[in-house]
Amino acid sequence: MTLLKKLLLPTLIVLFPAAVLAGQSSFEAKVVKIIDGDTITALDGQNTSIKIRMYGIDAPESKQAFGQKAKQALSSAIAAQNITVIDHGPDIYGRMLGTIWLDGYDINASMVDSGYAWVYRFDGNPIVPNYLKFEASAQKAVKGLWVDPNPVAPWEWRQQNQKPQKTKSRG
Repeated sequence: MTLLKKLLLPTLIVLFPAAVLAGQSSFEAKVVKIIDGDTITALDGQNTSIKIRMYGIDAPESKQAFGQKAKQALSSAIAAQNITVIDHGPDIYGRMLGTIWLDGYDINASMVDSGYAWVYRFDGNPIVPNYLKFEASAQKAVKGLWVDPNPVAPWEWRQQNQKPQKTKSRG
């Protein structure tokens, strides 16, 4: 069994058909750049470059502990792959918020399940409550960033280490 399948097998969930039935659009794209642990650039069918922020998750920032490992994990899973993206609309920075699927696997959930991302919370509430079980599983298994006894959530790290930015994003 390949490493990719071992990483993704626990996160096989059946949200894709439900999302499409709920009216969210989806499209095929090719990953051309991994920016960090929760943001990529992909080319759609018209060869248009689209920056996609992974919906419902928040990976450590690049300069934060586990930031580079999160980027490497995402790169190992999807770099140069043809993916399906469920479009959740734009965030406040103009990036598309998307759920990324590869071969029937929810890559966003996989990043949380492997311990390389938190579930994104808006006003304290998870955007994708279904991902909470993956976060709890990774924490219990001490995977990824959870090997740190006191990991700092990306939103807390940004607040402490970056210039003030716009607040309240959906993704």
